[in-house]
Amino acid sequence: MPRRTKEDALKTRQLLIESAIQQFALRGVTSTTLADIADAAGVTRGAVYWHFASKTELFNEMWQQQLPLRDLLQHEFPQKESQDPLSTLREKFIIGLQYIANNPRQRALMQILYQKCEFSSDMMPEAEIRKRIGFSYPIIRGVLQLCIRNGLLPAETNVEISLIVLHSAFTGIIKNWLVEPGQFDLYRQAPALVDNIMSILCGATRQLATVSHYNQ
Repeated sequence: MPRRTKEDALKTRQLLIESAIQQFALRGVTSTTLADIADAAGVTRGAVYWHFASKTELFNEMWQQQLPLRDLLQHEFPQKESQDPLSTLREKFIIGLQYIANNPRQRALMQILYQKCEFSSDMMPEAEIRKRIGFSYPIIRGVLQLCIRNGLLPAETNVEISLIVLHSAFTGIIKNWLVEPGQFDLYRQAPALVDNIMSILCGATRQLATVSHYNQ
């Protein structure tokens, strides 16, 4: 195949993936047909089948090529080592929320994941997609453990409970915003939202430690 034809084929394939993201977010995965995707991309349905055998294959490829949010934002994150990893974590959470609020493609992906998809056995599992694009337990766990060692969090902090608190809080904020974007300005209010979550985290770890002490 001539090089130009290969390049055109790759461009068409990516165009189909981008069109699928738009249509899935608009119509829902179940209600979207390959014809809808072809029309949105400005190609024939035959062109879609040349690249993807089924809608499920297209759906899976869409997620397989998606980089984790932390990789997409690597250039936005502080590059120097900080003496205050808790403040660095705060800044990264703010940048992440603002990116979701300000990037239509990322917003569409979140809509598909949380609102527009009924998963079946031949689709990439929801848990795998969440690992790919969202909250990284190993990385955040390491940061929290470093904060404990540096005295920024109490020594008795339950890291695993803290991870659940953080993940649940951010997932809830994003889901609520997607349901009713006009309810609050996610981009502008991201710093305040993150500060409140972090304060809850610090307070919750102390409270949990106290409860654990009394239950012994």
